[in-house]
Amino acid sequence: MKLRFFLSLALMALSSPGVLAQGSHDGNWWTGLSHGSKLGVITGFLDGMALGHNLSLMGAGSSTDPGCRTTIAQSYSSVRIMYFRNVGAGDIVAALDDIYTDSENGTIIIGRAVWIAVNRLAGTNEDDIQKLILQSRDLNY
Repeated sequence: MKLRFFLSLALMALSSPGVLAQGSHDGNWWTGLSHGSKLGVITGFLDGMALGHNLSLMGAGSSTDPGCRTTIAQSYSSVRIMYFRNVGAGDIVAALDDIYTDSENGTIIIGRAVWIAVNRLAGTNEDDIQKLILQSRDLNY
């Protein structure tokens, strides 16, 4: 009985409008979100980074290079410290809002825009930020 209930809920969720047709997660999508939704997206993004890190370490377990796992862990840690230390979800939301105020940046997907945002928050030279922005327009990754 419980299994049928949960299967029914899952099917309803999948058939709900917007679940399968979310479209691109870019600036045009971002600007339509509430502040609370934006915080939720970034919190999920940050949680996803940790999952991705764990998955990359799992995949390195069969490497013939015994230091591979250590190299991956050190790389992740150093980049996380450089770009994400003392940066909260609200800081990233504000930086993304700033990036997406320029309508020409509306096609920049959220993952690329977060990279631009954390670079800006870390103090990357503004000329380099502008290069990242120009490179990121119309990319699908």
